[in-house]
Amino acid sequence: MSAPRRKRTRAQKRPGLTRRTFLKGLGIGSLVGASSATLTGCGGQNSVSGGNGTRSNPNEVATQKVQFLHGVASGDPTASAVMLWTRITPEQASSTVLGEVNVYSDAGLKLLVKTLDFSTSASRDFTVKLDCTGLSADTVYFYQFLSNGVRSPVGRTRTMPAASNKRALNLGLVSCSSMPHGFFNAYAQLAKRTDLDAVVHLGDYIYEYGDGEYGSLRACEPATEILTLSDYRTRHGQYKKDVDLMALHAQVPFITIWDDHESADNSYTNGANNHTEGTEGVWAQRKAAAQKAYDEWMPIRLPEAGNPNKIFRKIPLGGLADLVLLDTRLYDRDQDASTPINPLEGNASNGERTMIGEEQFNFLINNLRASTTPWKLVGNQVVFHQWIIKPGLNNPAPGPVNDVLAPSGLNGDSWDSYGAERQRIINALRGSDGGAPINNVVILTGDVHSAWVADITDNPNVPISQLGGYNPLTGDGSVAVEFVVTSVTSPGLPIPDEVVQAIRLTSPHIKHVKMSERGYSLLKVTEEKVVCEYWAVSTITERGGSERLSASFEVLKDANHISPQLPALPGPLAGLLPL
Repeated sequence: MSAPRRKRTRAQKRPGLTRRTFLKGLGIGSLVGASSATLTGCGGQNSVSGGNGTRSNPNEVATQKVQFLHGVASGDPTASAVMLWTRITPEQASSTVLGEVNVYSDAGLKLLVKTLDFSTSASRDFTVKLDCTGLSADTVYFYQFLSNGVRSPVGRTRTMPAASNKRALNLGLVSCSSMPHGFFNAYAQLAKRTDLDAVVHLGDYIYEYGDGEYGSLRACEPATEILTLSDYRTRHGQYKKDVDLMALHAQVPFITIWDDHESADNSYTNGANNHTEGTEGVWAQRKAAAQKAYDEWMPIRLPEAGNPNKIFRKIPLGGLADLVLLDTRLYDRDQDASTPINPLEGNASNGERTMIGEEQFNFLINNLRASTTPWKLVGNQVVFHQWIIKPGLNNPAPGPVNDVLAPSGLNGDSWDSYGAERQRIINALRGSDGGAPINNVVILTGDVHSAWVADITDNPNVPISQLGGYNPLTGDGSVAVEFVVTSVTSPGLPIPDEVVQAIRLTSPHIKHVKMSERGYSLLKVTEEKVVCEYWAVSTITERGGSERLSASFEVLKDANHISPQLPALPGPLAGLLPL
């Protein structure tokens, strides 16, 4: 999502979504080589079997001074494996550091399950990432790293249920955590929960700006905008030292996907709004540096070992749900359209423009169709449903003239800018592409620093579903639902309330909008329904505070639309509603 830039020459940059550009439109670094290595453990060649016997352990002996300053983390849990992560700060930056991680089945660290050996060096910034396999399904584990006689903080993680187990799931949903804008109290509240299976971070885990460029409550490390591999590593390291994020990582496994700010604002395959080619280096090198640092510093399991450019993947969450994660930024995305979208440009319905590309499109649809779980979750960075500011005809042929007749969208950085590709996905979900219909799809989105709940349909302003329209009273014509989660700290969109209400009037598929709250969402998945709770924190300007439940919406199995909610009645009339 777009954010303000520091003052400098911007002749080659198009502004993102700001109050000025929105209202005007309405009329009111260094290339890096190999990627971070992932070691396979718990039964792999790097593992050392645990047991009750004793052994001479060289990792207990200090050959140099080391510290664990960035905590521990786990990620991408399956029924039999989980990624384990830490970062070591050595006294001798030129040396190789050896160590191990011990995995236990009890919080007291008495019942040893696995031991994995590792070696790390400056080539991957002394990060350690191990794929711990051979674990039991639906089980809580505890782990601790050891190197040179120094032990890390203890981490807690868990595996997912087996495919035959349809127990309920609870997923924390977060996005957009700008450190200069405040404190991560949403992370702190999530860390207090004891009912989470995983936290899904939908992107903008870090931000690339320098001091004072986008928020000023907390200073940036480094102080300048990050451009090189060293810069991106330093910024990741700063975030990992935040006490609230550190506590949450130590408590529950993360499942992550990047958005734009892990590289640069409004990034796409061949560039970014917040990148000046030449002045800020070569984009391909900057993107590669950002991707390598992300792979090193995040507990992510690459679907192709050694290829940090490819992070779209599927994570089975037991017998109830599969989670398909997309990359709507860097893998195969064309440059976005203007904001608001100018229909004269002919971009919205251009079938050649792509957000995810053919390879990823096939990956998405094939995995959704092959899934045998009751629910199919899609981790998607940018808003999928339409933000309509001018109703129009449904799905006209591509071209500037027809785009004038088509619905006009607000946010060119979202799927509104790639309408033809979005329509292909909607057609596949409905089964009008020649394949079987795909039911019970729930799209999870971040990016826009605000909360939105919507049904997914071709054109919400056409009331006859047989013509690709939508009935807002019954939900007929909807093929899926979307929950857009608000930000941890990043400021809400600069859209006036009257404009939000105007969008609602032309967008009956949108069931909820909240612009001002910061916080997180809790996704509760059962066989019968999925419920998304929106939790708001009381403050981000200081550490601490409280939380409250702001809203809750549900989708019933096989309904493919948000369940209707009765309006709240005032005072004494409230008791007249049946329970």
